[in-house]
Amino acid sequence: MDQPYYPINDFGPLMKGLVIGGLGIVHVFVAQFAIGAGLLMCYFQWLAQTGRCLHARPFLTGYFRFFVLVSFVIGALTGVGMWFTSIQISPGTIGLMVGEFHWVWATEWTFFCVEIVAGYAFYRYADRLTEGERLTLLCLYSTAAWMSLFWINGILSWQLTPGKWTTTRWVWDGFFNPTFWPSLLYRTVVAMTLAGLAACVVINTLTELPRAARGELMGRAAQFLVFMVFMPLLGVWYLGVMPEDSRSWVLGGSAAMTLFTMVSVGSSLLIGLYAIVGLV
Repeated sequence: MDQPYYPINDFGPLMKGLVIGGLGIVHVFVAQFAIGAGLLMCYFQWLAQTGRCLHARPFLTGYFRFFVLVSFVIGALTGVGMWFTSIQISPGTIGLMVGEFHWVWATEWTFFCVEIVAGYAFYRYADRLTEGERLTLLCLYSTAAWMSLFWINGILSWQLTPGKWTTTRWVWDGFFNPTFWPSLLYRTVVAMTLAGLAACVVINTLTELPRAARGELMGRAAQFLVFMVFMPLLGVWYLGVMPEDSRSWVLGGSAAMTLFTMVSVGSSLLIGLYAIVGLV
């Protein structure tokens, strides 16, 4: 059978370096924020309906508006832009990914559709629902969002560490590749961290609430930052299963990459400890 032909386009370093890199960073942060925000909204809805936090409901209303703007609007725009630029720059890679993982991708899109429907249903009908129905809808959204991450993580991590797939060509060897579990857990912690940080920003805008109430809300939101203390451990796990040549770049082979790694490990640990000691 003839191999599929993918044209090679050369748009210069600006397209490859700044455009696709910038879109990718923004889209990944927005997508992970959407996952963490769903978990955080479930938590605050539970606080509101059980009476554990009297001001959880007004926060939830303001946070969800911020969430819809950032996640649904900016996420949609950057997602489409990411696909368009990726296909233009590297059609061969995208073609291979679709060819190998089309059923996996279809499963991910199924969960993504459930996520979108649940999110818009909450946006449209939240005021008419009972407390239990609100929590159920938010849990449905959060579960679908995390499952979308589960499936897409296998495809993305395959690009860096295909593992036994290079010899077996079996889709599940590529999906459950060596970095699948550490990268999935790391991305989950990142999602919760972004949601907690965004919550602190939204809380500071709720000037109609007294200072003590905002302090209580920030203490609750900071609980999502605590998980940052596990980031260095997950990073060590990730480095341990990387190929030797790739790991050598991070561990001294490249001064810039080593410096950035050390800074990220130290800052993650310090922020997590600050959340525990200073906020929670």
